[in-house]
Amino acid sequence: MAHKVIDLHCDSIFHIMDGKDLRVSTDGVHVDLPRLKKGRVGLQVFAVYIPPNTEHDKAFLCAAKGLDAVDAFSSSHEDLIHVENAAELKSVLQGEKVGIMSAIENGLAIEDSLDKLKELRQRKVRIMTLVHSQNMSWIESCTGTGDFKVDTGRGLSSFGEKVVDAMNDLGIIPDVSHSSVAAFWDVIKRSKKPIIASHSCALSICGAKRNLNDDQLKALGESGAVVGINFASSFLSEPYRLAYMEARANNPPPASITVSDILTRSPKISVPVPHTIIADHIDYMINIAGEDCLALGSDFDGIPAAPDGVTGSDYYPVLEDELKKRGYSDKRIEKIFYGNFLRVLEAWDK
Repeated sequence: MAHKVIDLHCDSIFHIMDGKDLRVSTDGVHVDLPRLKKGRVGLQVFAVYIPPNTEHDKAFLCAAKGLDAVDAFSSSHEDLIHVENAAELKSVLQGEKVGIMSAIENGLAIEDSLDKLKELRQRKVRIMTLVHSQNMSWIESCTGTGDFKVDTGRGLSSFGEKVVDAMNDLGIIPDVSHSSVAAFWDVIKRSKKPIIASHSCALSICGAKRNLNDDQLKALGESGAVVGINFASSFLSEPYRLAYMEARANNPPPASITVSDILTRSPKISVPVPHTIIADHIDYMINIAGEDCLALGSDFDGIPAAPDGVTGSDYYPVLEDELKKRGYSDKRIEKIFYGNFLRVLEAWDK
């Protein structure tokens, strides 16, 4: 039996904003409605990405335009429906429609304003990735330089703590993918409810700075949080990552402006990455964090390359077959594919 799927992160909204029609089969994308249906995706989280070099006073407008596009897409077809809470999600998982949830990728969107954070919640945003590839004044990125200027060893400023507190009050789930190790610990300790890392992998298998170490994974599992497995080859495979980093060093890209820029300017790497490496990360992370901690967060349409055979949202039945070959029970697969995030969302709706 193919299980329904929740994917906690894709960047596909930029395709829509560039004029592509994702309601029909579309070349050059990971996510479109036919692929979502074939992959039995019950909920696709659409992240509205705010480029780190966006002018500070234009970041909220950038977010608003992206959310407009998510809203328009989710109401544009009878098989699509916007999902905001756990009750709506349960209903969608029992039917045949594809649910769409709004997320923000990069807390730059709030322009250092808790009032703007509140406006995002009024726009039905349920998840916010706190930071991206550059530091901000109130939070440190795992890959960034920039404005963060608090005491060594801290990852959140006092205002950053207020942001996490407000998210708890408003019902926006903090997402620590892209956060520094110090910021991760500050956020997980500060939040009264379980957080997520929507699109990250295991650092012990692949040394990308974006991945999570064993202590972080254990803490996520112990707190009832979830981590969505990222499908980027450079986060899954150490040989691929090393080749990718070497190519980047020899031809460093200019500052990225859009997701499209990131994808088109990324080097092409010939190192093979089998799709089974996704299941390898799942195996490892379950061993460290427990089966209640794992979810899926493909990062589709935001990654330069996925493993061989991973064509997009239609891949999930193949992953299910691989997990069954490894002895995973239907109950365990159900938790990974949708149950664990549904539990987290229910906790946030109480």
